[in-house]
Amino acid sequence: MKYVGYSEFYHDSGFAIITEDGTVEFATHGERYSKKKNDSNIPDELWDMINDDDHVSFYEDHVIKFDMRGGVDAHARTPEMIQDSERFEMFPYPEATVYDAHHQHHESHCASAFYTRPWDDKEDTVLVSIDGVGELQTAVIYDSDFNLIKEWHYPKSVGLVYTLTTKFLDLRPLEDEYVVMGLSAYQETCAESKAISDWLIRWYDNLEDIAPEVAMGIAVGGGKSQREQDRLRFREEFKRRIKSVEPKVAARATQDFADYAIMGIMSEAAKYGKKLCYSGGCAQNVVINSRLFELFDEVHIAVSPTDAGSGLGTAARSWAKATGKDKLIWSPYAGYNITNPIDPSAVVDHLLEHRYCGIANGRAEFGPRALGNRSLIADVRYDVQDTVNTIKRRQKYRPFAPAILEEYAEEYFDGPMNEHMQFTSWAKHDYAPVIHVDGSSRVQIVRKDCESVFRKVIEEYHDRTGVPMLLNTSLNIRGRPMVNDEHDAELWQQKYDVKVF
Repeated sequence: MKYVGYSEFYHDSGFAIITEDGTVEFATHGERYSKKKNDSNIPDELWDMINDDDHVSFYEDHVIKFDMRGGVDAHARTPEMIQDSERFEMFPYPEATVYDAHHQHHESHCASAFYTRPWDDKEDTVLVSIDGVGELQTAVIYDSDFNLIKEWHYPKSVGLVYTLTTKFLDLRPLEDEYVVMGLSAYQETCAESKAISDWLIRWYDNLEDIAPEVAMGIAVGGGKSQREQDRLRFREEFKRRIKSVEPKVAARATQDFADYAIMGIMSEAAKYGKKLCYSGGCAQNVVINSRLFELFDEVHIAVSPTDAGSGLGTAARSWAKATGKDKLIWSPYAGYNITNPIDPSAVVDHLLEHRYCGIANGRAEFGPRALGNRSLIADVRYDVQDTVNTIKRRQKYRPFAPAILEEYAEEYFDGPMNEHMQFTSWAKHDYAPVIHVDGSSRVQIVRKDCESVFRKVIEEYHDRTGVPMLLNTSLNIRGRPMVNDEHDAELWQQKYDVKVF
């Protein structure tokens, strides 16, 4: 029997398979197969991977969630009843499958971080998830046995404030939040931004932690209760304030508020452990992530902290409950496998002549960031930002990440760094393509034991140039999923006239 977990129906669906011994056999995002960015559905070809005796679990309490969204009847409490409902007419429960019903939304988030942690023991470990809203919770703290320590409820939500800013800046909510984060670096805190962030902080601090049933009423929008009227007034006033200032000022205000609120939650979590496992959409804020070491001795962030990663989390939770084990055998290179071998020397030959190229080789990365197997890479010695941003159809102010051999990382950067580009560090060099406007970089360390051919490419580049790093960004264009298979790679090369190895 294998343990299958999935997230579906809202945005960035995910799917994962774990074997009995705890090996992550497969993990992917639905969008990689459907070719639709942030696709909320699981494509049929992934369902075909499930066997009749597999244990399948969903990443949240579907009853509460769909009640809140106005979908499923409140009394539909069993998988069979859910399956019979109109909303779930396509809900694929194989008849012979053992179905675990669900795990809680934030439980699945935390599981995706906890069971992939790099340290062996679980002592002094605390789990945190922060995002927009799960069932009704917006943030939780668990101990290492998944006992709930503290929770926050809708509408008291850091993630939803960030998403509202994204929407009010005419960007794509639940997708372009990282654009807001990048834009905030172009503006220091000023009187205008502070006025907005202070207003947000007062609103946040004055929100009492209301009962879940009341929160559900607000979420559904039922009636014109005082709380619903207050929520609508907040939304309109926030929109007015965001629209009244430059986008970079709005971004700075939102980032400062998020810093305050997230660090407040983390300060509470630090009372219960000095080793942090962190997930949820807000865990993608790499600027705030770098501050976590002020509170914790060790920090592990789920490689895919969004809802897609909760597919892995819910599978891991089922596996852990069944086996009594608490640590997976895993690598983020867990998706579709392109087996065509590539010659690192040929990649570097092309790179040195043309300054950029693509790599699509080996198993696809799980998570939102390219780690070298589905990457667009460039020579950091040249001014390539505009060219690469043009290829990817991104805003010109967006930063790029450096991928650096681990043994040289501290020579070139100062601050927290890991393999998955989850923190910001300060550059100690002048290779402009991988330095943001504020002097920071989101560094990817490429370790000596890295499974990817990417390590060999950087080694070859270093041998020939003396520079131990390359620009690394995802092999896609804005608004489209990363290249997944051989056919995707061929089409990408043809359409964008960029060599893909």
